Amino acid sequence: MNEIFTCTFRKGDAFDAMPELHSHSSYELYYLVSGERRYFIQDTVFTVHAKGFVFIKPGLYHKTSFSGHGIHMRYFALVPESWFSKWDEALPPFFLSENMAELEYAFSRLQKESEEDGKLNSMMCRAISMEILAQAFRAYQRGQGGTDELIRAVSTYVRENIRSSLSLDDIAKHIGLSAPYLSSLFHQKSGMRLSDFIRSTRISVAADILRSGGKVADASDEAGFSDPSYFKDVFRAVMKISPSAYRKTFRNGINREG
Repeated sequence: MNEIFTCTFRKGDAFDAMPELHSHSSYELYYLVSGERRYFIQDTVFTVHAKGFVFIKPGLYHKTSFSGHGIHMRYFALVPESWFSKWDEALPPFFLSENMAELEYAFSRLQKESEEDGKLNSMMCRAISMEILAQAFRAYQRGQGGTDELIRAVSTYVRENIRSSLSLDDIAKHIGLSAPYLSSLFHQKSGMRLSDFIRSTRISVAADILRSGGKVADASDEAGFSDPSYFKDVFRAVMKISPSAYRKTFRNGINREG
């Protein structure tokens, strides 16, 4: 079990991104002080605005991309699994809470405590992390977090039909928009091309199956790849590792972080 805690503050260009799917063996607490960022998690895309908070459970594949212009500033913490284990079942895999201005001071305290290595500092980091999670989760339950309706509709359709070909025309017909307009609007709202979103969702589904010990052929089939060879090429291109090697990594009990 990973018991390492980290918390960092970063100021970066708006176009900085983590374009590859990756996961952590710890809980992720992300707070955006200023600017805008976009997240892809599992099969969902959403925009994080200034004062927004994102929670992600261990093992969930995600990536970030830029949104807007100028500088963005954020706090990023990786919290050991044991710190939240008692509440894990009550928490969703991930969530977004908006308008959490009160968390900025909490994260600044967390970051300062993390710079020291004493027992009391560790206790304070744990207490502040739990305080942050409790406040953000309450806000999420009150409905302050959310996903754009179009993104939600597309995500739901893609998830429910992941084993099919998922053509742009089929999705557009289901949503009730023309294919060109849906393609343009989805890119505008999510920062991703619809084809990239579908590919990332397929790879996320396949990775879940492989991580749980499923066969490569089953992962390919369940994720909607008609050609196993093509699946292997796409998986390697996205994850920087072959499906069989990825499966073996988790069978050996090693969590991969990106």
